[in-house]
Amino acid sequence: MISKEEREALQKFLMDTDELDQIEERTSTFNAFETLGIVNKEIRHSNVLGWLMTPNEQHGLGEAFVKKMLQEITKIYGDTLIGHDPLQLLLWDYHDLTVRREWRNIDLLAISESNKFIVVIENKVWSKESKHQLKKYQEIIQSEFPDYQKLFIYLTPFGDEASNPDLWKSLSYTQIIEMIESSLNLKANVMETSVKLFIQQYIETLRRYVVGDYELEKACRDIYFKHKRALDLIFEFKPDIYSEVAEILQEIIRNKPGFILDGSNKTYIRFTTEVIDQIVEQKGQGWTKSHRIPLFEFQNRGDKLALKFIIGPGEESIRKHIYEIATRNPSVFKGRNRQFKPVYTSLYSKRVIVYDETHEVDYENLKTTLELRLDKIFDNEVKDVEKILLNEYML
Repeated sequence: MISKEEREALQKFLMDTDELDQIEERTSTFNAFETLGIVNKEIRHSNVLGWLMTPNEQHGLGEAFVKKMLQEITKIYGDTLIGHDPLQLLLWDYHDLTVRREWRNIDLLAISESNKFIVVIENKVWSKESKHQLKKYQEIIQSEFPDYQKLFIYLTPFGDEASNPDLWKSLSYTQIIEMIESSLNLKANVMETSVKLFIQQYIETLRRYVVGDYELEKACRDIYFKHKRALDLIFEFKPDIYSEVAEILQEIIRNKPGFILDGSNKTYIRFTTEVIDQIVEQKGQGWTKSHRIPLFEFQNRGDKLALKFIIGPGEESIRKHIYEIATRNPSVFKGRNRQFKPVYTSLYSKRVIVYDETHEVDYENLKTTLELRLDKIFDNEVKDVEKILLNEYML
């Protein structure tokens, strides 16, 4: 139950409509990238950039974007562009430029056959450069395109330096935004409205999720410090994927015939079956209030949901007996601890689901996925554990 002071803080926060309306205005506009859940997909950004770079695509920009990119590279690096004549790069016709995506794991490879010229782009939005990754790409390109002039670009949100900066020229997403806006302004009069809206939404996506929106960030900070108490209270009770999953799991277990829900919380959801409950004495201590020693436990944390069958603390003879049964049946008790441990010993382990951003925004899909996977696990692997214990525990 919240206190009087907390209630007043919430009321004051909700009354401050002017500042909240500013945030709502900035964030409520429809954005296809947000709706489709692809804001954080690195490969999707590569796809959009490849589309913008290709003159013959149906965006109406023609060569404008790729020429802006080469102008920016020339402006920054000029005479340090090894093996290139900057004037030549600016004067070439790029009408035949084609872009390959994820060719030999290279994010973007743009090829102009008429100019015998290629642009290699390694796109790192959220990941970091892997060891020897760029060197491997250089060797591939040199082997496949020995007679072409080559330009290597290392693209990151803030223009990070590559491991070989003499060859790989750094470019930032802030610069990409400027290039897109400049190209859009140049060709706005001849572009379809739907295409312009799509590109504008992409620019907004980059500002908000990749390079940062300073004005929006400042407005949010100002509101937070003004209403810190109310917002901290809201954050404390806000729903999250772990809470949603825990609720789904507990509902499924309660409704599953022959299954018994045990002590649970958001992170650990525990259960057993009526069969196991009848044959294994409840002589546990220091785990759950039921005093059960073996329990199935969903571990709902990090980036995944896993199911384990665990021997908890309690009567040592019971614990060792169950462990010996599991040791004799490795095909059923998969992923068990190889050593018997004094408190908690895992006899079975299975990854159920790995969380991604789609699970955060699509609750119904998450619930359906869980129900389908758990039906198979409960009806097969959990029942196998139950059957082994039924056959061997009383021997």
